[in-house]
Amino acid sequence: MKKYWIIGSSSGIGKELAKKLDAKGYELILSSRNHEKLNELNSTLINNHEVIPLDLSDKNQCLKVSKNIINKEIDSLHIIFMSATYSPDDSSDYENVINVNILGLLHILSVTKEFLKNTNDTSQLIICSSLVAYKGLPYSQPYSMTKAALYNLASSLHIELKNIVDVKVITPGFVKTPLTDKNNFPMPLIISASSAASIIAKGMVSSKKFEISFPLPMYLIMKGLQTLPNFISNYISSLVKKGTDKI
Repeated sequence: MKKYWIIGSSSGIGKELAKKLDAKGYELILSSRNHEKLNELNSTLINNHEVIPLDLSDKNQCLKVSKNIINKEIDSLHIIFMSATYSPDDSSDYENVINVNILGLLHILSVTKEFLKNTNDTSQLIICSSLVAYKGLPYSQPYSMTKAALYNLASSLHIELKNIVDVKVITPGFVKTPLTDKNNFPMPLIISASSAASIIAKGMVSSKKFEISFPLPMYLIMKGLQTLPNFISNYISSLVKKGTDKI
């Protein structure tokens, strides 16, 4: 039996991804901090799935839930880490941002990593980072820092677990979700959460590529900033800052 554990499935891309995978007939474990929204989502899906509330800022809960899941009779476990917290002023909430966006996943991996390596069928670890991982941009430093850390973690595990666990990283641009609804600055090339989920579902099931990145124009822009000499990319980034300062 294969299980897809979507961590962060009560809203945004995670919620839409749950709908896509449910429609394909996959067995899901739905997790997030909001139990009520998880149950509400589960009631709208075609199939009935397991709902396990999880607060990523609670280390003991992360360890307990992870142990309970790997003790189930499953042939492979596909962990899809979609959770993230963010606010336009997350510099005042940086500890929670780090706890949820990075430490929660590390707590889960401390329990599940060996299990993923030894399942009967190849398991997957899919980590949602962001295109901001490529280049530090003005504002939201704690959030951007955590996304860069997740990209680094995924890259490291992809090399370490090659041919054992299928490790992928997701690097989206702007996606319309409750998180981006908080922003009061322009978000070029923004796409819907449903469109993002369709791209991810296709990439995680049918692609052998390490990175699932979208939209392409934003990927090329951010990749270009990363590869340009710093004095050029920093100048371009400063123009972005000046533009958002006027909003």
